[in-house]
Order: sequence, then C-alpha cells, then structure tokens
Amino acid sequence: MPILLGALASVLIGCSDFLGRYGTRRSNAITATSGAMLGGAVVAACALLVIPSVFSARDVGLGAASGVLVGLALASLYEAMSVSSAAVAGPLVALGAAIIPLLWDVTRGNTPSGLVAAGVVVAIASLLLVMYSPALQGTLRRGVGLSLIAAVLFGISFTMVGEAGEDSGAWAPAAQRTVALGVMLLLATVRRVPRLPKRSLIGPMLVSGTCGSLAIVAFALGTQQGSLAAVAVSASMFPAVSATLAAAFDEDTLRWWQMVGILGVVAGIALMAIG
Repeated sequence: MPILLGALASVLIGCSDFLGRYGTRRSNAITATSGAMLGGAVVAACALLVIPSVFSARDVGLGAASGVLVGLALASLYEAMSVSSAAVAGPLVALGAAIIPLLWDVTRGNTPSGLVAAGVVVAIASLLLVMYSPALQGTLRRGVGLSLIAAVLFGISFTMVGEAGEDSGAWAPAAQRTVALGVMLLLATVRRVPRLPKRSLIGPMLVSGTCGSLAIVAFALGTQQGSLAAVAVSASMFPAVSATLAAAFDEDTLRWWQMVGILGVVAGIALMAIG
C-alpha cells in the first residue's frame, strides 16, 4: 500500500504540474502558484475532517517548515517548465525529490542495495538525454537552473513531511499548504504582481492545487505506513505524466531521445523503489 500511495501521488503531481505550467505561461509563476495553493489549502483542511489525524506541534511544525520550501519550489518549477520544457524540468525535479529522502535514510543507517545504486546511475544517465534539446538552446540553461533549485527544495520538503508521526494523518500536509499559500501571497505583494490568477485561469489553478494537495496527503499517508525513501521514490515518477500532457495539450515537442530519457528516469526511479 505505501508504494501504491506514492504512485498515486506521482500521477496527481504530474497533473498538478501540467496545469501549473499552463497557468504560468498565461500569467506568472508567483500568481499561478498562489492560485494553486489556495485550492490546496482548502483541500488539505478538508482532509483533516475525513482522515484520522492526531495533532502534534512537531508534525505541524514540520509541515509548516516544508510549506515555506514547497511554495518556492513550485514557483521555480512552473517557471522552469514555462521557459524550457516539462521534459527537461520534470525529470530533474523528480530526481531531487527521490534522492534527497533516500540520502536522508542513508544518514540514519539504512544502506541502499545494489539495485538502488543501479537505479540512481540509470536515472542520472537518462537525464543527459532528456536535457539535450536543440530547440531550447537559448532558454535551457535558465530552465535547468530553476529546476535544480526546485529539486533541492522539493527533496527537503518531502523529507520533512515524511518525518511526521505515524498517527499524524493530514496535519503536516494541511500545515504545508496553508503556510505555502501565505508565503506566495506575501511574495506576490512584495513583487507587485497579482495575488491570484484572473478569472479565466483561477479554475485550472484551483484544480492544480487540488491535485497537488491530494498528492501530498497520499504521500504523507504512504510514509506513515512504510519507508520514506521507498514512497518518495515511487512518488517521483511524475515527469512521465506532466511531459506527456504538455506534449499532447500545450505545444511541447518531445524528441525520440527525450522520450527514451524520460522512460530511463522512470525506470531508474522504479529500480530505486524496488530496491
């Protein structure tokens, strides 16, 4: 069940990222993320009403701290997907979201198996294929830089949520999404951009936030039942979803080697999950 919850989170993250990129291209990353976090905060609060959750100041603190990071991570990811490609940004972020929790487990004495090590090698090698795109030469460097920032922030955020107590339920996700909303509204005010998307975009961004919030709830429940590293790795297969949706509905072009690379990243992450 924990791996299945991680896989469900992965699908939901992919859908959320696609809609987030859609909103960013039609407004800006901060405004789009604020809209997504509004929907996410409401959904996460509702989750507290239906999922048995034991309050703990530590768990809420972990969720709140991760919320500061995840808001900035999403804004960086949406901008990266907007200026470059979902096929470039997604795998980089997915790798960070998988490897950082895995390394955290290693520091706690859990030695990775040979299969996990092989998965890391396969995923990193596949990224080289994904990131090669002649059509994006002018924007690739910025997209990669933003993706790396998002990768680190997501990885740390996932680790924080995964460290919540086994009976915490939806407290960490609820705190995360609420704090992230506050951070993005404050950032929008400081940057003097609209706090929320215009009417034509608010619907897609609320759906994006709903998917993202349900994803982090599924992730949190998975880590409460199983290994943080295993759930984080299984939740990191979202590039296949976001890149496919972007190619089908938002004018992205996937070269054959990029498709091979995406499959390679997913395969590498799968090896890490199995291991």
